Parts: sequence; structure tokens; C-alpha cells
Amino acid sequence: MKGIRMGYFFSLLGVLITSALAFSAKWAMNYFGLSCFEQIVFHLKVPLEGTNTEFLHDWVRLCFSKAIAATVIFLLLILCVPIIRIESGYISAWLCLLFLIIAAHRVGFFEWVINQFRHTGLYDQYYTDPHDVHLEFPEQKQNLIHIFMESMETTYTSKENGGDYPEDLIPELSKLAKDPDNVHFSHTDRMGGAHVVAGTGWTTGGMVAQTAGVGLTVPTVSHRFKENTPFLGHSKTLGDILEEQGYQQELCIGSDATFGGRRYYYEQHGHTEIFDYEKAKAFLPEGYHVFWGFEDEKLVEFAKQELTRLAAGDQPFHFTLLTVDTHHPKGYKGHDYQDIYPERLSNIIRISSARIGELVEWIQQQPFYANTTVMISGDHTSMAEDYIRHTYEKDYDRTVYNVFLHAKNKTEYTHRRLFTTMDLFPTTLSAMGVKIPGHRLGLGTDLFSGQKTLAETVGLEKLDQELRKQSDVYWKKIL
Repeated sequence: MKGIRMGYFFSLLGVLITSALAFSAKWAMNYFGLSCFEQIVFHLKVPLEGTNTEFLHDWVRLCFSKAIAATVIFLLLILCVPIIRIESGYISAWLCLLFLIIAAHRVGFFEWVINQFRHTGLYDQYYTDPHDVHLEFPEQKQNLIHIFMESMETTYTSKENGGDYPEDLIPELSKLAKDPDNVHFSHTDRMGGAHVVAGTGWTTGGMVAQTAGVGLTVPTVSHRFKENTPFLGHSKTLGDILEEQGYQQELCIGSDATFGGRRYYYEQHGHTEIFDYEKAKAFLPEGYHVFWGFEDEKLVEFAKQELTRLAAGDQPFHFTLLTVDTHHPKGYKGHDYQDIYPERLSNIIRISSARIGELVEWIQQQPFYANTTVMISGDHTSMAEDYIRHTYEKDYDRTVYNVFLHAKNKTEYTHRRLFTTMDLFPTTLSAMGVKIPGHRLGLGTDLFSGQKTLAETVGLEKLDQELRKQSDVYWKKIL
């Protein structure tokens, strides 16, 4: 009798766990906007300290509760239907297998497994190792301020401007993009931007793409990224290049930089100083923690202080800012939140545009601006899947926002370009007045040059497919 009861227990436990996985897989793809299984593999290999735990409440409500309900139904069937009671072990095994298959299919696991045995010649043919390129910096080196705006898309501008919202949620950013003194690259003849491909669709992947010209399609057998472990140890990134040129470098973010391996990437490539939530605790009220750490209102004020400090030094500086308020799934509602639009995230996006617009105005009023290039870009397209699905057209071509202010280079090749966020790596250097022989770094192409990008050469879909496959070059020259 005891053995039978234990059999029932393990049958029910198996159904509970595997059904929770099946429900969680669908929920996670929508809630987090997961673009590929590679994203899951990467986050299994990096520290997750500082994660916003708000999602746990939604998971319990939307996933675990359903798993409990499924388990209770199975228990009732065991109690009420003799044949199911007799064959409960056999039936539960098949149920568990079915739930596992559903979960694996929903997160793209099977496609990922197949790609582990496929090899691509993409890197052999098109990868340009920055170690082998002799970059020519101008005699008067430009400071660089790179503002990464969380999940910022041109989708949020009005349909009239080329976006997909009835009116403009980002008028300050739209004004900057349309200003003839600035440079905005677009995939259309109106406002547009960069496409996201495999390995670039989340924050760390997006930041790496724009500063190293590669995606984070990390093989499953690679090492785990942690302290004292190389993070893309063979790569030469924007941080490495600017360090060689004597730049002071700083990353300023409103969360724990350890999350997703960002701390290790920036510290190892350019010895970048980190100003994150952990460092900001000394300047915040004791125990202060909202959203991922602290909100953008405080972040912008810290950024002004840090920029003033860096500008007072004798070296050129490279300052990177990463906003957080527009982070999926719902964004952060600060005290200045206003219900103007039906969607919560639309209102937060509106505030974010205004806040960065104000920061840009402040930067332009500072003495150091005369010798500074400012780049504003989204880190990736939004992962707030529910918001996107219910607010915008399904077939709208979503792209990442970008604009260069005070660029030392000009070009006529700004619109109707097919490009990815990897192309922003050499383009940023070119905007600073750096000459790049061959106009390519990593898998990126300098958009100022007018030379065809990799997406324009092989096609966007083909590029995305090839990036998911294995490459010896990725192992030896990048990872």
C-alpha cells in the first residue's frame, strides 16, 4: 500500500513539474519576449544578481496556479476513474513526456539542438578581426557619449513619421532623428532603424553587438561567464580600441551591472569604471530599491555628475549610459507618470523620450560638447510581447532607434539601408572621425561609407539563420 501511494505521489509530482514547464514556456516567450533559445542558454552562463523579482508574482499567478490545477484534475481522475488509477504511472509518464515536448517546442529547443550540429562559413567569409585593422584616429580625439535606451524602437513614433503609433510617443527623439545636423540611419525613407538578429535581442547581446560587431550565440559547451573568466576574451571591442587611445571609460546604469555579465564585459574590455546600483547605494537612502535598482530620474542626475567629473580630466572620455524605466514587461511608473495614453508602457515611453531629450539639451550646453559625439540607440527591440502584440500591427517591421549628434562624418547613404545593430560598432567609430580601412569591423559595416552591409549582401533572414549555427572562427577569434 505504501509503495502504491508513493507511486501516486511521484506521478502527481511529475505532472506538476512538467506541466509547470509547459505553461512557463509559453508565458516566458510572451512575458520576456524571448527571441530564441540562445538567449536562455546565455543567461544560464552568466550571473543573475540584481534580477527584478517582480516577475515571480506573475509566474505564480499565471503558470504555477495552472500547473496545480492540472495536477488536481489528474488526481481527481485517479480517484474517480478505476482504469486511470490502475495505469496512473503509465499515463503520467506519457503526460510528462507530452508536457516536456510542448515546453521544448515553445522555446525553440529543437531548432537550437539541430543548429548545434550545423556549421556556417559566415564568419570565415565575412568576419573582420579588429585586431588586424589599423584604425586612424583624428589628431583631436572626440569624446563619446553612448546612450543606450532600454528597448527603444522607432515603432513608437507616429505612423506619419514611419512608426506604428497613432501619434508620436517619442517627439524628442523624433526631432533629433529628423534634425539635418544629426545623422539617423533608417531602413525606409522615413524614420526607421537597425534590425535585431540572433544573439542581439536582449540587453547584453545588444550592447555587445553595438560595441563588438558580433552577437552572443554562445555554444552550450562554452565556459560560464563569471568573475576572472574571460568574457569574449578573443574579441577586440570598442572599449579595447578606445583604451589603447587613452580614453577614460565609464558605464552608468540603474541596476546591478553583474546581471547578464555586463560588469565583466565592460571591465575586461577597456577597464571601464562601473557606476551601477551597487555603487549608487552610497548616494541613495538606506535600503532604497525600486524596479531593477533605481529609476531613470536618478540615473540622469548621476550621469550629469559623472560626465562633469570625466570632462574635468585631461583624457578624452567614453561614457555609456543605459536606461531602465522602459524595461519589459510593464516598465517603471515614477512620480511623474501620467495617464495620457491607454497603455501603461506607452506613457512610460513618452516620459523616457522627454527625459533623454532634456539630458541631451544639458549635454549640448556643456563646454565639453564642442569635442563630443553623442550616440543614442535602443539596445534592442522591445521584449514586452503583450504590449507589442496588443498595440501595434503584427506585420510592422520593428527596428532599433539610432541617432548620432555632432558626428565628425557625413553621408548621403542614410535611408533605405538594411542593417543590424552589429553595424553600429564601426559606424560609431566613423562618427567620431576615425578612418576604418575596408569600412568593416567584426560583422559590422560602417554605414557612413555606403558600402553594403552583411544584411544587404546575404539577406536579413539568411544572416539570422547563419548566426545560429556553429563556427570555429567564433570559438577561436571571438569567444
